Amino acid sequence: MIYLDLLKKKVKDTFDYIFCGYGLSSSVILHKMSMDEHFINKSILVIESNKKDINKTWCFWDSKNSTWDSFIDKKWSNIKFKNSNTNINHQLSDIRYNMIKSQGFFDQIKKDINLNLNIKIIYDQVSDIKHKSNGIEICCSGSVFLGKKVFNSIPKFSPYVDDRRFPILLQHFKGWTIKTENNSFKSDEATIMDFSINQKNQTRFFYILPLNSKEALVEFTLFTKKIIDDDEYEMEITSYLKSLNIKKYKISSKETGVIPMTCYPFEKYNSSNLINIGTAGGWTKPSSGYTFRFIDKNSNKLIEFIKTGRSFKKFKLRDRFWFYDLVFLDVLFNKNFLGSSLFETMFKKNNFNSIFRFLDNESSYYEDFKIINSFPKVIFIKSFLKNIPKIISAYL
Repeated sequence: MIYLDLLKKKVKDTFDYIFCGYGLSSSVILHKMSMDEHFINKSILVIESNKKDINKTWCFWDSKNSTWDSFIDKKWSNIKFKNSNTNINHQLSDIRYNMIKSQGFFDQIKKDINLNLNIKIIYDQVSDIKHKSNGIEICCSGSVFLGKKVFNSIPKFSPYVDDRRFPILLQHFKGWTIKTENNSFKSDEATIMDFSINQKNQTRFFYILPLNSKEALVEFTLFTKKIIDDDEYEMEITSYLKSLNIKKYKISSKETGVIPMTCYPFEKYNSSNLINIGTAGGWTKPSSGYTFRFIDKNSNKLIEFIKTGRSFKKFKLRDRFWFYDLVFLDVLFNKNFLGSSLFETMFKKNNFNSIFRFLDNESSYYEDFKIINSFPKVIFIKSFLKNIPKIISAYL
């Protein structure tokens, strides 16, 4: 019956651009479109399954005067890395570690795009995406639309879901924003990784992102093959707060998430008129899970590429850092217990600015060599040799 109903439906409207899903990647691209005259008179449709009332936090490194300053909720000039062997505090000079909260971000983006773009937003479920000779047909529960160009950020329509040639780790997390009775945090210091907890033969760490001396987001994060029970997240956060001697607090909000960490060659499966973006397109840094910075950079490249009118099959993002990530991710996938020591090695033996550039895919070849050379050579050489066929196949 559902199939017959779809056959009876006719294309309701045709749009220059259709966005399937309205998450971080779609909103960043739309924000950039709203500031570019090339897109002012284009017809745009956004299809979202529900209104954006989720609570998410994104962090990234940037210059003191970031292009996203009006959206940034907090900046830190000091960062900390910690595990059972090491406690490193570093004062940043020409950059800052920045935090953006999703609620205000989405609200402001929506205002900007409604003012500057010919845009329509509907709340519906995308049930199918079909390639046609004149564009991409998007089937929803109530209508069918045709897009000349389509941006998909819905993971279930991304090919990596059914392809396991490339290993996938999951970055999964749960965070509490808490308010304490006493001064419990250094407001200008962000703990970006604290591995001092029991690793349980996995890669487990905490973030502490203080908003002030009495309020902070405390987040438990894992890089593992499978997620854990919700009770374990809660238990670990409670235990961690006790270890910091934080006993009296109120939880003002909670956030959770799961991000796939994979070097799957997503761009091989873009079509002439459809491109997978965001998590569905591999726009997350595979070896670290950092997302915002890469969506920002990839969106800049995509905006300029769209103006050329070329097929999305020609849009390329992969570079030498993809190869680095593939090897690192393979090591972490097969020896998950090494996470703490590998990140400790990187932070202890290298210049912090070089590390930040490396994590942002912006380091020089010399910086790459120094950082890669600091890791255990035998394990990484074995991983490299094992992955040569994947490297070759990804470029064919």
